[in-house]
Amino acid sequence: MPKRLPRARTLKGDPKIAYYDSGGGVAGEPAVMLLHGSTMRSEDWENVFPRLATRYRVVAYDARGHGRSGRAVSYELRAFASDAIRVLREIVKGDATLIGHSLGALCALACAADAPELVRGLVLEDPGVRYPGRWEPEKERPLREALAETGDPKAFLRAVGKIPLGSPGPRGERTYGEMRGFYAAERVVTYLKDLDPAFVEWRLATDDASAGEVAGWIAGVRSPALVIAGETRLGSQLDDNGEWALKKAIKDLTVKRFPGTGHVIHGYRPEPFLEALEPFLRRVRAPEGATGP
Repeated sequence: MPKRLPRARTLKGDPKIAYYDSGGGVAGEPAVMLLHGSTMRSEDWENVFPRLATRYRVVAYDARGHGRSGRAVSYELRAFASDAIRVLREIVKGDATLIGHSLGALCALACAADAPELVRGLVLEDPGVRYPGRWEPEKERPLREALAETGDPKAFLRAVGKIPLGSPGPRGERTYGEMRGFYAAERVVTYLKDLDPAFVEWRLATDDASAGEVAGWIAGVRSPALVIAGETRLGSQLDDNGEWALKKAIKDLTVKRFPGTGHVIHGYRPEPFLEALEPFLRRVRAPEGATGP
């Protein structure tokens, strides 16, 4: 895995949260906080973290049960959201633009509703605003089989290679084993090797009652928001009803769809992703003369 993130640091607590902080940033610019999706980790932002860090202070963190962060008793949505708010308050400690993917986008919404004084703007990448109930056992069977092989690196790599993609890859790939480049199986094993299997079992067995809080988080957003999404036919989780719910509640909202992509844009198409970000980041910059955190 490319070493493009700063050295990991630890926010103490239950669970401990691993985070990465670029430091620096241009005076007067809000920080940028990156929130990854389910089964991912902060390294999933390596296509964009270094570019953003040339101008902004960038903070990324591993969600509970993911990456270097601690395993947890609860994997409720509200618990993930509470961790995000803790990182914003205790690590960033100042104005930030939040960029969240999937689960991370929902946590970003929670931050905007709970700590509006700290959220300068929101970038929501393919948010599943109707947080799904239990995962489908048959659909997640390859992932569970892979996690059972973490003790044998070769068997683990083979098993990860059989996991189907959420949507076809750029050249029509259907599994991680067929992928080359950023999401090749050799890279994805580094995402999954530290994933708590209990997180997957939780999603398979539990109807998350806290999913009902998403509508309230959306209603509480007061900052400008940019939504970046793919096509629903290719796996995007943001359908027309979800888009309408965001548009109805968030006064300052822009939606940009990427044709030919599904649920993940920043990993497959980092350059267009960054091009979509920059005008929004410029628009929500801190008032001239302000100093960074």
